[in-house]
Amino acid sequence: MNHPRPLVLCVALSSFALVGCGTSPPTDPPSPASTLTVPSGRYPARTDLLAVKIPDGAPTRWYTAQFPPLRSVRLLPNAPDADLAGDLRKQFNKAILDPTLYEQDVWMPAQGDRIARLLDAHFGTSAAPTVRIPTWEHMVATGVVRFDQSVSFGANLKDIRAKLGKAKLKDWEADWKEASAAKSELKLDDATLARGSVVYRRWCLQCHGPSGAGDPAYAVEAGPMPRDYRQGVFKYVTAFPPPTAPKKAGLGAGGKARRTDLKQTVRNGIDGTIMPAFTSLTAVELDDVVSYVIHLSVRGETEFATLSRAIKPGGDDPIYEGGELDWLFVQHQLAVLTNWGVAEKNPIPVPQAQSMTEKDRIESAVRGYRLYNSSDFGCTGCHANYGRVQQLKWDAWGTIVQPRNLTLGVYRGGRTGEDLYARIYGGIAPVAMPSSGQHVTNVAPRTPDKIWDIVHFLHALADPADRKRMQAKDPTIKFDQ
Repeated sequence: MNHPRPLVLCVALSSFALVGCGTSPPTDPPSPASTLTVPSGRYPARTDLLAVKIPDGAPTRWYTAQFPPLRSVRLLPNAPDADLAGDLRKQFNKAILDPTLYEQDVWMPAQGDRIARLLDAHFGTSAAPTVRIPTWEHMVATGVVRFDQSVSFGANLKDIRAKLGKAKLKDWEADWKEASAAKSELKLDDATLARGSVVYRRWCLQCHGPSGAGDPAYAVEAGPMPRDYRQGVFKYVTAFPPPTAPKKAGLGAGGKARRTDLKQTVRNGIDGTIMPAFTSLTAVELDDVVSYVIHLSVRGETEFATLSRAIKPGGDDPIYEGGELDWLFVQHQLAVLTNWGVAEKNPIPVPQAQSMTEKDRIESAVRGYRLYNSSDFGCTGCHANYGRVQQLKWDAWGTIVQPRNLTLGVYRGGRTGEDLYARIYGGIAPVAMPSSGQHVTNVAPRTPDKIWDIVHFLHALADPADRKRMQAKDPTIKFDQ
């Protein structure tokens, strides 16, 4: 269809992001770190494929080193793993979207350029990063002055008056305030981000890339790629937003990391991967680089969510261009920040480990063995024969993962009792590992904690001496299935 070009009104454009006659809203006060003369460099625009959900089915084998499956899809028909790439290619417009495919009069290169300029205005550059939230005035202007280009300009004015009367200003203001508060709580001020970007470029850039995409060159066979921050989900987290938490736009609060989670990962590394431990970072450097990683994630998820919705809108959605695209972007930015704030305030309630005798610990492990093999917890569905059977799966990034071999005692999210408790309680959202928190809520006092029983079992499983102790307690226990 052909749409008449709308009359451009300055107030209709995005909050300070695009050229207009209004003044820009105030930003964070300049600091010595942010006023230094530094090289300027835009973050690269996203052109790689978007995994909007975990793909259906299961991969048949590992991918070739340095060629994760979505990268191979781009290389069809000359992909190194044409079979894996072909499986994903069949899921285009369902689990996989391509931000470079434009449909005439629906999604055009100009819209991609507009998103790129919005990202620059709201998040700055890699050398001068920022998280700019629109002023309330710009928020209102962006929300109420949107053009439906399928009607005449006169009808547009009538439509605008109707929108002004129906604007959900109270809801918008609540979202705006929540996002602003989350920005402060997450330490996303300009000075902290400027310092964090320096630490990131020094220690993290080589593997995670300038935009936090994770460099495929470091995708080793039978191992994970460096984490892609841009979808706003992480695997090893202690956040567990309650079911009653408001459902915001974007990818939700589930899978978000808390600052303490990111600090632990950076400080201790991830066992069994190429992610090293950065023990030499000072406390300030650690705090700063965590803020910068959150910045990359908020920026990346805002871009991801905006592209996903604009490329494949719902049945009643407008054509996302002009003011409609600006409003969509702002909505996602506020929602992503709010979701991070919700996750930060809702840690998993991990009870402190109790001092136990050797006898009590083995008895707990025996109970955990039975729970592990029960249908209630369902652990054997993915960790068949305690993870020794290879059962490859797709994850939220469109890459391949293998459920952990639990007999080895190597846990990427940490092997302390508290670490394992958090994984079992909250699950691991990006790989569809379910939560088991419901098994320890609303239980009678003095009832054994089922999750701690499984934790004690997992610790015993990796210790040959403890296995013998368990079998001495219960001869029916088997460790080869």
